[in-house]
This record gives sequence, C-alpha cells and structure tokens, in this order.
Amino acid sequence: MVDAPKICVAGIGALGGTFAAMLAHSGANVSVVARGATLQAIRARGLELQGPAGTFCTPVAAAERAPDTRQDLLVLAVKAHQLATLVPLVKATVDAGTPVLPIVNGIPWWMTVDGPFESAHETVDPGSVLTAAFPAAQVIGCVAYAFASMPLPAVVRSDRQPKLVLGRAAQQGCVDAGLAQIENILSTAGIAVELSADIRQPIWTKLAFNLATNPLSVLCEATLEKMGTAEDSRAVISDVLAEVRAVGAACGLTGLPPTSALLDVIASAGPHETSMLQDFCAGRLLELDAMGEAVTSLAGAYGVPTPTINTLVRLTRFKAAQCR
Repeated sequence: MVDAPKICVAGIGALGGTFAAMLAHSGANVSVVARGATLQAIRARGLELQGPAGTFCTPVAAAERAPDTRQDLLVLAVKAHQLATLVPLVKATVDAGTPVLPIVNGIPWWMTVDGPFESAHETVDPGSVLTAAFPAAQVIGCVAYAFASMPLPAVVRSDRQPKLVLGRAAQQGCVDAGLAQIENILSTAGIAVELSADIRQPIWTKLAFNLATNPLSVLCEATLEKMGTAEDSRAVISDVLAEVRAVGAACGLTGLPPTSALLDVIASAGPHETSMLQDFCAGRLLELDAMGEAVTSLAGAYGVPTPTINTLVRLTRFKAAQCR
C-alpha cells in the first residue's frame, strides 16, 4: 500500500483553505499552519469547502507551526508581504529535497535573484530572507486561478474548479518527473493542473491581470464583471495592460495575450471581488509591493514610463491608509 503524500499548507485564507480542503478530501495527509479564529475553527470542526460539486467538511491537523517531520510538499499560501514571517514557522518541515510551492500574487522572489528582474529583488525579498530559506532549485513556480473566498473562519467557497499552472523555478525549459508527480497529487484532488516549460510567462500574464484589476477594484469598490464591462474602467484597464506589456518586453517577456482577450476574461468573471478588494473590506494589508511596486521598480530600471500604474498604486495605498 502506497503511503498518502504528506503535504503542509501554510496559510489558510481563501486559496490555502480551498487547496488544503481538496487535498485532504482526496486522501492526502494534510497539515495546515493557521492562527487565531481560523485555527480554532479548524480544530473544532475541520475545513469546510463549498464548491460547484457540493459542500464537504474534512478534518486536518492544524497548528501555528508546521510539523517537525519532512513533508512531500510545502505549499505557501499567504500574501507576498507575509512570506518572510512564515519562514521560522515552516523551517522544521523543509530540507534540501522538499518541493516548495508558493501560491502568491505578483512577482515571486525567485524570479528576481538575478537576470532581467533583479532590480525588483529588494522590493519583493528585503534582505534576501526568502532566497536563503527557499532556494530556486526546490521551488515550483505557480500561477493560481481560483475564484475563492472565505466567508467565515475555516469555511471556504470556490465558485469554479481551481487551476494551477506549474513550472520549475530554476529550470526553465524543463518538466521533470518530480513535477509530474506533484501534478498527479493535485489532479487526484480535483485541481486542474497545467505544466509550463517556462513559468515566468504565465506569472507575468497573471500579474498583468491582477495589476489591471486589483488596485482599481479597491478604488471603485467594484467586481470584475462591472470593471470589465464599463467603458471608463475598461479604458483604464487597457492603459495598465499596455504599460505592463511594455515592462515585460523590456524584461524579455513578449507573450502577453491581446488586451481584448484579457478584457473579455475580466468581463466574463461574474460578480467576483478581487482578492485585494476582499482584503481592503476586511481591513487587511494590501499586496501592493509584489504586485505594483515591483513592476514600477522594473520600469524605472529600464526607463519604461508607467504613469497609470503609478497613479493607481499611489491612490490605492492612500485609500487603504485612510480607511484603517
């Protein structure tokens, strides 16, 4: 009998909770790192997932720190600005052979260690804390597409089947057996998986989508559907996408889909609130550094003007500060 894969999911918000619940429900040996009301609720009644196929509740081992034993996979599912504080909490569960899967928005730290994205490194990984803890050789680059929310502690709602695009962080052009094994674990749990030989391009495409919608959603307090169908917001989104496209080209990434295609995706997303708008409404810190400041750092290094992005990021930061 094959032992169930041991998976630690650190961070139980909407995304982390969705993936942890699906993995545990499929038979994986899942432990989670959580805190506060979420930790108490998981210990009391498990993780509840409300999805297209119905609702289920599954028990998982929950604590404020990761297990002391090595895991087959470590999933990091916190906001980008929370990653550094997570390092000491998961340290005991990681060795040089542990695959690390960060599900984060924006430009990930491993993309900025050297090469064309290096000028954003200090913005996304101050002091290289993440680079030291999670070397690129064991990181699986990831892009998540999941229309998820957490209406109550330990209760997650997923409106569609979640999808992960995966690729080796340190081996662009390579899809190896270890990555295929992780694909199998995730697919067994009902998570759609796509493997990418160069994960940087899907990351940049998702960044363009997020940067064009997340800050604007906070300023307008509007859903994706509303922003994607109104003429004025579509014009602003188009300007942001043009600027992200120019910065990407300066960094060597030229595969961004046409603006019209991205606008169609936004318009068809339905009455979904972006993760940044959900954070704003809950009074949480916004992911403006990895998503916005990292791009403007790159733009400055390459001499690419980004007036629309600069304005949106500054106004969003101002609004968030006024409402705290």
